[in-house]
Order: sequence, then C-alpha cells, then structure tokens
Amino acid sequence: MAGEPQLFRIDAESRVSERIKEVEFSNLGFQERRDIQEWVAANPGILGEDLLVIGKEFSDFDRTNERLDLLAVDADGKLVIIELKRDDTGVDAHWQALKYASYLHRASANDIVGMLAAHEKTTVEDAEDKLVRHLRADDLNALNNDQRIILASHRFAPEVTSAALWLNEKAPGEDLITCVQLVPYQDTSTDSLYLQANTIIPVPGVDDYIIRIGDSSVGSRPVVGPRDRSNARRSDEITRFLRRVADLAIDRLPDEIKPDRKSRWAGQYAAFRYYHLWYSRPPWGYKATTYEIKLRRTSENDSVGWRADLVLWGRSSRLKEAVRSKLTDPTIYDDQRWIAEGQLVVARHGDALDDAFADELAQTLAHFIQTVTPIVDDLEDEDNEEDA
Repeated sequence: MAGEPQLFRIDAESRVSERIKEVEFSNLGFQERRDIQEWVAANPGILGEDLLVIGKEFSDFDRTNERLDLLAVDADGKLVIIELKRDDTGVDAHWQALKYASYLHRASANDIVGMLAAHEKTTVEDAEDKLVRHLRADDLNALNNDQRIILASHRFAPEVTSAALWLNEKAPGEDLITCVQLVPYQDTSTDSLYLQANTIIPVPGVDDYIIRIGDSSVGSRPVVGPRDRSNARRSDEITRFLRRVADLAIDRLPDEIKPDRKSRWAGQYAAFRYYHLWYSRPPWGYKATTYEIKLRRTSENDSVGWRADLVLWGRSSRLKEAVRSKLTDPTIYDDQRWIAEGQLVVARHGDALDDAFADELAQTLAHFIQTVTPIVDDLEDEDNEEDA
C-alpha cells in the first residue's frame, strides 16, 4: 500500500541515505498569502504545468467582495483559479474555487488582457503580446474557452478529494479540478528547507501503465495525459484537417480578399473543435467578426461520420439580413440557418476527414468568404461615414 511522500538525503561520500523530516508550514512560520502564494506566483511551475499568472488577490467582481488567491491562464487558454491552503484545505475549499470559476466564465479576452496588464503594471499591448506568446498562437482566440481549478495544500480533507474526483468523472475528457500536495521538509543537519509538489488528483501517469486491446505496434498509438492534451491538439488529425481546409479555401480566393489571420491549431469545446479565419482590419477580429469552422462527430459511433459548420460570427443585426439576402445559391447553401443574431451556420457532412471532404468544405468556405467579406466591409464603411 502506498505511503506518504518521503524525501531522503544521500551522503555523497558514505552513500548512506537519511530521511528528511516532513514538517508543518505553520511550525516554520510560513503563511498562505505572504509565503506560499508568493512562491507560486513567482514560479507557477511548482504546480506542475505551464501557467501564466495574470492576477493575485483578485477581487474585481461586481456583486461580491470575495477574493481569490491566484488567477492564471494555462497553455490551452483556459482560466485557472488557484486556491492555496497552508496545512489543511478544510472541508469546502473546492466550493470556494467553484464559485470563483462561475464568476469568471464570461470574462472576455479584453478583460483578461486588462487583468494581466494591471498585475504586471504594464501596457495593454505588452500584456496582449505576452498572452499570445504564452499560448504560442497568432491570436487570443482560445482565451477563456473554459475554466478549471487547482487546489494546492499540504493536506486535503476527504470532503474535498471526494468532490474533486466526482466532478472530474462528470466531465469526461476534462480535469475540472487538479489537487497538488505541497509538502515541506526540513533538513536539520544543514538547516535547509525543501518543498515537494505532487499532483494527487487526477492521478498522473495511470494510462502509461495500462495495456488495452488495440494496435499491438509499440508506440504506434501514444497515450495522451491531461497535461499533454493541449500540446497534442496543436498537431493532431483534426488540426491538420481544418488547417488544410482553410489553406485550400484561401488558395481559391483573389489576393485582395484572402484572410490574413487564422488560428494555428484547432481549439476545443466539449462538443466540437473549432478553427478561425479573419482579417487584421476592423471590424474583423477574434472577438468581433470572424469565420469559424466547427467540426464534430455526428454520433458517438465513430463510423457514422462528421459534421462541419461554417459559421459567420458578427455582432451587427444588420449583417444578418444583408448577408442572408446574398446566400441564394441552393447548390451551395442548401442547409443554412441562423442560430443567433449575427451567427450564420452552413452545414456540411462527410464520412471521413479525407481529401474529398476537405475539398468540399474548402470550396464552400471560399464561396462563403468571397460573398460575405465585401458585405461586412461595406457595412463598416457605412458606419464610419455615419460617425464622421
């Protein structure tokens, strides 16, 4: 049966091992806010992943005075609420963090850029650039596509771990709550202090030790763990397919109308993956007007096929009527519908992510872009003339 974490010192000359004593943060005089919070803020790698801290002691909510410990963005663009406890979580640390996640789930990219700028006392432009570099992207498209929680403490109450395990099970494929155990040690012979960080939920590396029925070729189907999902999506089959569709569509367009901005990989929501194309000029932008390709399975049965939605995102109500009046070719737009103000969906179906499906999508997308872009630009010109 697995025991508690242990740390040993090895004497280089005698090669004798000696166990280092585990201690309490409180006995060492360390505080949550003054010490542990500052360690994590300065080195978020303590929590075991690539995080960009964008806020500390954040409390800028409109209807509550509550204050979260740390707020970060992970490598996949999700907002990460970090709650730190010293020697014990108590019984409701998870509930506290869940409330904060609910408060932040509608935060816009501009909100998050502003948080980082305020936290680092820098300009909005520098904060935006830092976020783009953190995401390894050309844009902030994936920013706050979801929220997650990290709880860090020396010990975890069973009420907290039980809730965390249950919540993660209710969100298959995602890890809503990560629990990181922070264990302090004191080496009295050298008067040195050590901090050991262990992810205890989700249990790391389990899939690496499991053999399943499937391809028997060693290494042919690598298992992807929770922290590797975002990196894997950047070059997986769906990202390659959607990038190919976008490139084929752009190649079909005249130079003056080719989108000059696009996603670098396919983002992910619970039900679908997405990819964006837009222009660097107003009113286009990742949070304004953009073209989106959504790709999802038509069923949980992998053999059924795929559905792709070509979406125009736009905030103007005038855009809806102006665009719809132009999409009259039944051979191309036989299945179109408005799902919300300013969002037009043109659906296509394919049996597989093959060249034929990519060509069909690219042809439709190119026609869509060529038809819609001049309308959007004309409306923008009209708005500018009215404002002049």
